[in-house]
Amino acid sequence: MRRYLVIPVLAALALPAFAQAPTKEDAKALVTEAVKFATKHGREKFLMEVKDPKGTFHFQKGQNKDLYIFVYDEKGTVLAHGVRLELTGKNRWDSKDPDGKPWIQDWTKTVQTEKSHSGWCYYKELNPAAGNKIMNKASFVELKDGMVIGCGIYQ
Repeated sequence: MRRYLVIPVLAALALPAFAQAPTKEDAKALVTEAVKFATKHGREKFLMEVKDPKGTFHFQKGQNKDLYIFVYDEKGTVLAHGVRLELTGKNRWDSKDPDGKPWIQDWTKTVQTEKSHSGWCYYKELNPAAGNKIMNKASFVELKDGMVIGCGIYQ
């Protein structure tokens, strides 16, 4: 009888871990929050908030479902990154994913051509949380005052 109880109990314990995985809706909501912050506080304060390790939009384990914001200009230069501070100031326009897809160019085109100045881009990237495994990634991006503001999830 105990054997039959173990499996449902283990499954019930595992569910919260799966339930907390970030969704596309979570990523889009964080971008919306970031755009509102930039509108209210201005570009410089917003960029500092993304770069600050204790900032609202910087990666902090257990916060924002482990999501973070990244910010590029429309020519592919990193203005701020919520995890990889060393990228700030680097131009990544010609970066490509493992399949050769120029993802930064793709999301820039998306925000420049969509009526809403926002949208989803799909590409592959190394996931540091999964031992640098190459995984599919979906990023929601929005254009605000020349900044391409985005957040992505691994799928």
